[in-house]
Amino acid sequence: MNRYCILLLLCLLIWGCNDTSVVESPQTSKAEQTEVVVEEEVEVAVDVKVETGYIPFPKGYGYMENLGALQKATDEGNRKIIREHAWKLWAGIMQPAEGLGWPLWYTWSNTTAAFKAENSGKVGDEKSKSNASSGESLKTKNLKNMVNVDTKTPNYDLPQTVIDKYSGVITDGSIKDGANFQNNGDIMVATESLSQQAMDNIREKELYLTSTLDALHAKNEPINLVSKFIVTKHMYWPVKAEGITGVPVWKDNFPDTFPGYAGYEVWDTLVGIDPSGEQIGNTVKVEFLYGVKDYEKKPMSTVTAEAKVYGLDDFYYHKITQDDWDSFDEADKGILDAASYWANNQPIGVGDYLISIAMHVNTRELPSWTLQSVWWSDEPDKGQYAANRPELPQATGPWDHYLLTDDYAVPPNDKGELDIAVNPYIEGVIHPIATSCRNCHVRAGWPTGSTAGTAGYQNPDCPGLLTYLTPESPCLEKITLTDYSWIIPDRAISE
Repeated sequence: MNRYCILLLLCLLIWGCNDTSVVESPQTSKAEQTEVVVEEEVEVAVDVKVETGYIPFPKGYGYMENLGALQKATDEGNRKIIREHAWKLWAGIMQPAEGLGWPLWYTWSNTTAAFKAENSGKVGDEKSKSNASSGESLKTKNLKNMVNVDTKTPNYDLPQTVIDKYSGVITDGSIKDGANFQNNGDIMVATESLSQQAMDNIREKELYLTSTLDALHAKNEPINLVSKFIVTKHMYWPVKAEGITGVPVWKDNFPDTFPGYAGYEVWDTLVGIDPSGEQIGNTVKVEFLYGVKDYEKKPMSTVTAEAKVYGLDDFYYHKITQDDWDSFDEADKGILDAASYWANNQPIGVGDYLISIAMHVNTRELPSWTLQSVWWSDEPDKGQYAANRPELPQATGPWDHYLLTDDYAVPPNDKGELDIAVNPYIEGVIHPIATSCRNCHVRAGWPTGSTAGTAGYQNPDCPGLLTYLTPESPCLEKITLTDYSWIIPDRAISE
């Protein structure tokens, strides 16, 4: 037996015997949260992807490190330490998967695989990425649990060309989730990825079944997820290889007090992207938005503006190869094609590009979770969302061309509320501006709905969108909390 095989067997034995995950209850009080057990990491001599294709979160970016200090910073509201940690998580999750041309999270299973009826196999297997979906977009799932929020979202009717080409994966006018991408119901191409520990936690505890959630609710037992649970929501934007693609960019287009719809379709500030690089730095006329209707189903105008041109290197991006296209299932292709028609009035294909426009990264490193969200900006060094960005010479890619908001369980502000923490791309299309990641995620629970006694983004029990809520808040007593994770109640399936 050669040295490699011996090392491989030794590593497998270490992993099997070293399950030191710390499981804390989401009901943990603030005082109890100050003591955090740090998991010991074991260096191994073989890459995990040799076994499964899964690439874990890389070392050197703060993940699961110095948790006691991070908890103390959270309890005391030390935003410098919090934000430095958040920046590192963002940069780490976007590091490249060697040889694939995608970020490492692309090797992780997504929520479609996690909430399949049958066993989905190991994380990273092709089997674990197979298509299983009701056809509802992520936006539609979110809208089900809202009451008084006046976000009159536009209507994205599928282009007839897409309907004709991908009819086999369309249900009730909506494309099913694909093996690699999920249907967000608009231009943004979504993927909700899960760490291996998160995937295993959902499958082994059968948290993908409504019957499991019903049983826990009957016994008044909250869900306790493992400490290495990571869930992300990443958004790509389609860019054509030829010409200059117009992309909306957030410029504080609406005040915090604006209660209505503030999604990117109604922004009038754009940038241009020129894959050829020939027009970089110039100001040219660009446009986007085709075939989209407003809330009342009246055609929306194509957005046109004079815009500064940027190159692909200013973004995290991926060029679609023939191997990529061959690996996409029909739903993946339909999602990409529809997005490109709405954005560019053209189909997408081999040779075109996907740029990272926004991303949520949520980790259960602390009992109260770490919540961070980023979006691309043409002014990445300006304003409060650029603050406390650390030096990360080991990081690959333009991670510092993005802005970041964080929402850890810090003490309430001077108003006794949560600070606003919103991603203009992701929340802008479904939530008002004056909202908070934490206020939303602490509500996650079972059963869902928009009436009293159910879990929802806003309901009669907990109407305030910036109210300082904790798992112990009286307005959450009637629901079974799902540990800050909406993916569980939103995606659970019946047997």
